[in-house]
Amino acid sequence: MSTPAPLRRGSIRAILLNTGWMLGGKGFGAVLSLIYLAIVTRSLGLDGFGQFSLALGAGQASATIVSFQSWQIIVRYGMRYVHEGQSDALARLVRFAITIDIIAAFAGVALVIGGTLLLAGRFGWTDSFAWQAIGTSAVLVLSTHWTPIGVLRLHDRFAAATFAEAVTPSARCIGALIVWLTTPSVIAYLAVWAVAEALTALAYWYAAHRVQPFRWPQGRIRDIVAENPGIGRYAMFTNLTSMLGLGSKEFAVLIIGLVITPAAAGSFRLAQQLAQGLAKLSQLLGRAIFPELVRSHTTAGNEAFDALLARTLRMTAIGGGIVFVLLLTIGKPAIGLIAGKEFLSAYPVLLALGSAAAVDFAAVGFEPALTAMGRADLALRVRIVSTLILVALLAVLPQYFGVIGAGVAVLIASIITFILMWRTLLRHRRPERNMGPAESPGIRGQ
Repeated sequence: MSTPAPLRRGSIRAILLNTGWMLGGKGFGAVLSLIYLAIVTRSLGLDGFGQFSLALGAGQASATIVSFQSWQIIVRYGMRYVHEGQSDALARLVRFAITIDIIAAFAGVALVIGGTLLLAGRFGWTDSFAWQAIGTSAVLVLSTHWTPIGVLRLHDRFAAATFAEAVTPSARCIGALIVWLTTPSVIAYLAVWAVAEALTALAYWYAAHRVQPFRWPQGRIRDIVAENPGIGRYAMFTNLTSMLGLGSKEFAVLIIGLVITPAAAGSFRLAQQLAQGLAKLSQLLGRAIFPELVRSHTTAGNEAFDALLARTLRMTAIGGGIVFVLLLTIGKPAIGLIAGKEFLSAYPVLLALGSAAAVDFAAVGFEPALTAMGRADLALRVRIVSTLILVALLAVLPQYFGVIGAGVAVLIASIITFILMWRTLLRHRRPERNMGPAESPGIRGQ
């Protein structure tokens, strides 16, 4: 039976509307990020910014390793409860997400302490600086807000999430200005980043509580797991996929700092920040796509899901092309304007990382589609392969080609990820075409 066109158009419209809300907040944040990035790079210089990047990268990598992306768990399993009006079951699901977020946060703090103390000597840090870096990184890890993000996206409150997200660039910009006008130092800027993350977490938790007041319903964790078949396996897969997909980018900075110099890490980090700015829309689009794909797969059937997915992939392919054009036209002027001539050597790296960002944009619909189908394990397998290739390339190319070698390594890994994700999605959509939503392999397997 054909799915009515209004449903398909409505799904695309919802994706664009939700992306628009997030893009509005990110656009505001992008302007402020250019300001505070210029302040930090110009006041610290290439070497100082490299030390800042390494310390910040250690904290962000630790946060990524322990992140279970609980927002995906809430959207994936909570959509049915919202659709059927099961508020108690939804509250228990949120309780499960909060529990794993708390456990992960404290595990992340332990990882920060061990990792920083292990690497401090290699980066030339004093004991005093190492412990100060540990303190700021611990705040980053503890400021978890994946659960409230999931609650807001589950209820389509992207506007509220936009205002909460805007706290990060606002606090960073104000804090960076204050530090710049007083006593600029690496640790002072790290403290600003930590405070901004904590304030953002508070804003998210407050916004989510207004939408769905948090409560701690009765029931054991094992009962919640039984109520949501496959949730433990799903949480583990999303954690590993996130760690391999996002964490690899943070580890790249650390590897460059170890293999080359902190200054080289700073150059790579600047190029990475600008490339991520160009690719920010892809991240926003992915976050908006996932709830709509889950909703379509849960309530509308495979034909509507396929139609929505096809339109989404066409849209992201066009977006990837736009990202690449922006990279070629504004990349080099942006580096000179923001960081100054000292950082112009980062432009070749920006070309490689920006191209990787364009490829990632074009592929942004693949992973949410597999996850919405309940096949997060397939996305994980692809991430494992591409991450192993990235790590191998990062261990070799920078030694022969310097920082540009690291950029090329990231580009190659992005292309491989695109090809593998595309082939995996094509191969595993075909068996589902004659099944209803409740009979799909992703749900059966759980």
